[in-house]
Amino acid sequence: MPELSILKSLILGILQGATEFLPVSSSGHLVIAQDLLGVRLEGAQMLAFDVCLHLGTLFAVVAVFWRDIIEIVVGIFRPTMTSIDIGGRRLFLLLVVGTLPAVVAVCLFRDIFENLISNSTAAATMLLVTGTFLFLTRFARDSGAPLSICRAVLIGIAQAFAITPGISRSGATISAALFSGISREKAARFSFLLALPAILGAFILHIDELAVLSFDLLLSVFAGTAAAAVTGFFCIKWLLRIIVRGGFTSFGYYCWAVGISVIIYKVVSDVM
Repeated sequence: MPELSILKSLILGILQGATEFLPVSSSGHLVIAQDLLGVRLEGAQMLAFDVCLHLGTLFAVVAVFWRDIIEIVVGIFRPTMTSIDIGGRRLFLLLVVGTLPAVVAVCLFRDIFENLISNSTAAATMLLVTGTFLFLTRFARDSGAPLSICRAVLIGIAQAFAITPGISRSGATISAALFSGISREKAARFSFLLALPAILGAFILHIDELAVLSFDLLLSVFAGTAAAAVTGFFCIKWLLRIIVRGGFTSFGYYCWAVGISVIIYKVVSDVM
């Protein structure tokens, strides 16, 4: 019997695809869901499975933002000075700058973050933090600020904190962008594009972990990855509309509810 059934993998894949982009922390939900579903994989296998689920969400970002990706690639490699080429090169620079803080955080604190990957109580606590800064975005004002290098660094620092399970990457980056005066549409677009190097980098960093997946787990892993990709695609489309309409703060209440519920559940379970 494989340690991870196809049904459980599909559930986790759908959960990953939704929560990677919804501002409710995919890592926190995965840790909690794996605990509740009774998924018991060895540490290396669990990490490899999580990496594959994130690869599915990478496919979702590419499917939605392929035009932006082409603009970036063309801007980098075509030595002309058209507005499209300049825009592509500038966006590439901003993505690099926004990615660097997370790279530094991973290099310095990788072991700490990986030790938290199976701690559902810690993830639930961080969901309360996520809910708080999502709620506070209701006070953010669109001042028409451009997406500058300094603002990209600020958003990148927010993304670095999101390596902690329970801190939402999209929630942290979009919130940071909104607090810096960037419009909702630009904040969401940059946050989702910033997921590309973050997810790809994590996949490359842990690609050697895939070797620990046993043959009887491969079908389950593939099912979860495909579910994450399809779910992620539709969630990005939906969330873009939600953010523009100003419904971002409502996710904060959800994070509070889940975080408090899990903490109560864990406390009661320990007492019982």
